[in-house]
Amino acid sequence: MSGQVVLQELRLVRKRIERIEKLLEELLERLTEDTLTEDDLEALKEAMQEYRLGQTISLETIKEKEE
Repeated sequence: MSGQVVLQELRLVRKRIERIEKLLEELLERLTEDTLTEDDLEALKEAMQEYRLGQTISLETIKEKEE
């Protein structure tokens, strides 16, 4: 594969990920409007933003450090 084809594929993957994230945000808002407090909902939104920016640590990494 040429570099240009790889870049095009990466762009398509990124678009798919962005659509999935948007869908998850919308679903989360609908499911949590009645069950979570405003602070909880804000914390979830903040966590999703941190995930997008790559600022989160995976659960697997945390478990490995504990062992």
